[in-house]
Amino acid sequence: MKKVYLSIFLAGLGISSSFGQITQKALTSVEMSRTLPKPSTQVPTEKQLGTTFWQNNFDNASDWVIDNSGQAGGAFGWTIDATSDGWYSANGINSTSGGNYAEVSNGDPTLTTPSQALGVTYTMTTAQPIDLTTNGTNITLSFQQYGARFNDLQEIQVSTNGTTFFSVGDNSDKSVLSAAGGSAYANPDLKSINLAPVIAGATQLWVRFSWTTAYPTLATNPNVWITYGWYIDDVKLTTNADYDLEIQSSYWGTAFLNYYQIPLAQVAPIDFTANVFNGGIAPMTNTKVNVDINSGAWTGSSAAVTIPSLGSDSLVVSTQFTPSSATPTTYNITRTLVSDNPDDIPANNSFPAISMATTNYIYARDNNVTTGAGSTSNGNDGFEAGNLFDIWQDQTLTAIVVKLAGGGSGTTLGTEIFAKIYSIDPNTGDFVYEGESNPYIVVAGNTNTNLNLPLNAPVNLLANNTYLAVVGSFGTGLKIANAGTSEPQTSFFLDMLDGTWYYQTSTPYVRLNFDPSGGINENTDIAATNVFPNPTSGLATLSYNLLNNADVVVSIKDVTGKLINTMNLPNQISGLNQLELDVQNCSSGIYYVQVATEAGTVTKKFVKK
Repeated sequence: MKKVYLSIFLAGLGISSSFGQITQKALTSVEMSRTLPKPSTQVPTEKQLGTTFWQNNFDNASDWVIDNSGQAGGAFGWTIDATSDGWYSANGINSTSGGNYAEVSNGDPTLTTPSQALGVTYTMTTAQPIDLTTNGTNITLSFQQYGARFNDLQEIQVSTNGTTFFSVGDNSDKSVLSAAGGSAYANPDLKSINLAPVIAGATQLWVRFSWTTAYPTLATNPNVWITYGWYIDDVKLTTNADYDLEIQSSYWGTAFLNYYQIPLAQVAPIDFTANVFNGGIAPMTNTKVNVDINSGAWTGSSAAVTIPSLGSDSLVVSTQFTPSSATPTTYNITRTLVSDNPDDIPANNSFPAISMATTNYIYARDNNVTTGAGSTSNGNDGFEAGNLFDIWQDQTLTAIVVKLAGGGSGTTLGTEIFAKIYSIDPNTGDFVYEGESNPYIVVAGNTNTNLNLPLNAPVNLLANNTYLAVVGSFGTGLKIANAGTSEPQTSFFLDMLDGTWYYQTSTPYVRLNFDPSGGINENTDIAATNVFPNPTSGLATLSYNLLNNADVVVSIKDVTGKLINTMNLPNQISGLNQLELDVQNCSSGIYYVQVATEAGTVTKKFVKK
């Protein structure tokens, strides 16, 4: 995004839009950001790599003290046993040690009357302090976990005096599993937290796992107290390595947005950065990020720095990469973190590979990988969802492309959908309507493929502005495929029930299409169509208004796309035309009539009683 909008969207939790607040909401995949303190205290004592000096596998429940906020029963609060008590998972965690594990539950939201308790905080704390006098404080806490995040605050806390506990981590880095997408954790998922920055000088340690809602201001809403469950096993304290760089975050893109497909007209310089933490005991010298594109066709590096023990630095590749604006090209990008010192734990300092491309007309924020990425939907309520796009050169938008999730739990055939494009008011942050497509009826063959939705009229997108492209529906049945992840405040979701915009961190598969031939108005010759009566018991009248004399083809299809009847009507005169539709021999259900001329088609839905 341009810098003029950056301040708006990063501070967007309090910005009013014409549809409501751009804010977080229960039931959607909103995210919260937490930053742990990282003081630069160094502990120079040498340790062997990865020595585990304390561990607990929940074999003995008395090793832990449980506070379940007055709730009783296995379906509420923490339990330690080998049985899964919650509603979400029947089998619990597939931990390395097996046997007993810890689990937190809070009722069953699937009951006719949901049973989750409100206003609770469930904690599980080590019963005895862990002695640090021998191994020091340059240590890492790790454990295996399973579950999923909804509106939970799944927090890991520690204390050095047994009284005052403070957070050292949580699962807010995990995607929310909701109607808008997301997924459960890996089973098991290994979580590691370097404690050295926050417990320097301590001689003993208590460990606590705490569960409550992430939305205390909505504490009376039962939905914010739903949990899929949180399973814990194989808790360990391990001495830190001598040399251990960790990539805490990384970024590539232009003005805080990254694109996997870029039209030649919108090519702009691309930045590469990484925030790196040294969790080891020794300093890491001559540390830098290297970028290689297409096997040496372009290379770049950040300045070499020394990162002290428990220190961090932001590494910025000094030269921007600008793709060629002459010919569509695929760019395979490799990033590496290097230092003079060999890293003892290389697993936490590798970057994912990037493959992006320049194109003639397509502008895409999604990474094209929809397998396992879920979909964006809104239950029985209408919604719109899509992504922000920066425009660097004036260009005319003709269509918006969407991929609809398919399969048994995908988009329902017969769903009426549409596409819209919004600009952004630079003063208020409001989304301002610019144009849309005609309504489109989803038929067989439209899912799991790129579906082009032409705009009613082309929209000129202006340089140095940001736009929001969405696909939506006023009713149930639409599920937009997700592909990749988005930074907060860069992909958005409009809940039509409360008229409010929210952001989501799963990237909807919604793209811009600038192809001059791809956005032809679907009804250039046809001004209006109607079917009446609707529903019909067997006979109905189709009316359509032609702007010019034209040959017309009228087709009737069922919800699967099967052709029921076709009528060829040559030399129809301009103005109002009417045609009787006889569907008396058709089964009861939903049907679609398409009126087509040489210039395009219009589709209308009707119901046979």
